[in-house]
Amino acid sequence: METAGKTTEQSPSPAISALAMRYLVLAALIVIASLGFGFANENFFSLANIGILLRSISVLFIVSMAMTFVMLTGGIDLSVGSNVAFAGGVGVIALTATGSAPVGFLAAILAGMSIGLINGIFVGRMKLSAFMVTLATFALARGLALVIYDADSINVSNAIFLWLGGTSWGNVPVVIPFVVLVFAVLSVVLYRTTFGRDVYAAGANFKTAFVLGRRPERTLVWVYILSGALAGLSAIITVGRVSSGQPWAGLYLEFDAITAVILGGTSLFGGRGRLFGTILGVLLYGIIINGLVLTGTNPYLQSLIKGAILLSVVLLDSWTQRGKQR
Repeated sequence: METAGKTTEQSPSPAISALAMRYLVLAALIVIASLGFGFANENFFSLANIGILLRSISVLFIVSMAMTFVMLTGGIDLSVGSNVAFAGGVGVIALTATGSAPVGFLAAILAGMSIGLINGIFVGRMKLSAFMVTLATFALARGLALVIYDADSINVSNAIFLWLGGTSWGNVPVVIPFVVLVFAVLSVVLYRTTFGRDVYAAGANFKTAFVLGRRPERTLVWVYILSGALAGLSAIITVGRVSSGQPWAGLYLEFDAITAVILGGTSLFGGRGRLFGTILGVLLYGIIINGLVLTGTNPYLQSLIKGAILLSVVLLDSWTQRGKQR
């Protein structure tokens, strides 16, 4: 006869979680890549290059955080790069017409949100494929940008409009503290609000989330609107960096963002991922690209390396997901 006080044998818990291990690996890769490129080119660790690196990936930081929200729901947003060009065009035109930087800011963000709203309605409400819908708005937004700019750039001289993307405090771009602020706000939204819990629930199991009354279709609409708003914000930074609006701004940005987000541990299948992992993924990806440029790597070879990185992380994510389903 077994006694009531008999203790059951428990399997020992892992010393470190898979998520923490992922972050440690990413941090180690960041250090290794930095040291490698530092040995290859002594200018890599210069304050000037670090400033250039941080400024160049500031937009990728913001867009990738938006992409994290989208991918946590099991979706994807291929329109973000084109949306940056479109929103920037609307913002620059509004600035030119009114001479008011706040009006230009508002116009850019609202323009980005309008593309996000279209994506959200078709994906969330009409339950169409996120890939196909955002592929369509990818072409739509880029076409609108080309029409707005008449396929030519528009110079911008308004100091207020250019401040966020073009100003530095010494070697530190102003946009970097701003990115930290955006990260903090989005972290609160994702981890401390009902909306954040709904995002994870929609990605983990859409039907179950619906049965539990979480309204996942509405969550998807707002996630894509958020992605559009952050694309509009990225457009303002992009214009500030180059002092002009460009119809080809944000080209292949969606590719870079998806790569960085998956590299940071967010699952292609939704429901799993953290913003901190995305930040590490962007840092590693940005360091690799910056290092390749500094070492004079052939641009065509750079594209090949980017493709190889994306393919590798997609395969890794797929294998991880299959292992969890066994």
